[in-house]
Amino acid sequence: MTSLSNNIPTSSQGRSDRITQFMENVKHYLLINLILITLLFTLTGKFLQFLDPVAGILDIGILTVALFGLLVGIAAVLCSLWLQELLWQPFKAFRKNIQSHFNRLSSWQQCILYFSVFFFMLYAVVKVMGIVL
Repeated sequence: MTSLSNNIPTSSQGRSDRITQFMENVKHYLLINLILITLLFTLTGKFLQFLDPVAGILDIGILTVALFGLLVGIAAVLCSLWLQELLWQPFKAFRKNIQSHFNRLSSWQQCILYFSVFFFMLYAVVKVMGIVL
C-alpha cells in the first residue's frame, strides 16, 4: 500500500512550480511582443515610404536605444546591490530577512520606503544617462 503523501507537492514546491510556469509565460509573452513590435517598426517605415516617397522615417538603428536603456537599467540595479553590500555590511543579513523586516513597518512607511527607493533609482539612471550621453 502506497502513501499519497509522496505524490502531493509541498507548498514550497507548488509555489516554485507556479513561479517557474509564470516566468516561462512572461518570457514567451515578451518574446512574441518583441518580435511583433520589431516587425511592425520595420514595416511601418516601408509603408510610409510607399505612401510618401519623401517621408523621413527612423533608421532601424534607433532600436539600439531600447537595448541600451535595458542594459543601463540592469547595470544600475546590479551596481546598487553591489555597493550596498560593499559599503553597508549588515545589508547582506538584512536582505536575507527583508520580507519580515518590511512587514513590520506600517503601510505608510512601506509606501514611503518603496517610492523613495524607486525615485532614487530613477534619479540615478537619469544621471547616468546624462553622463553617458
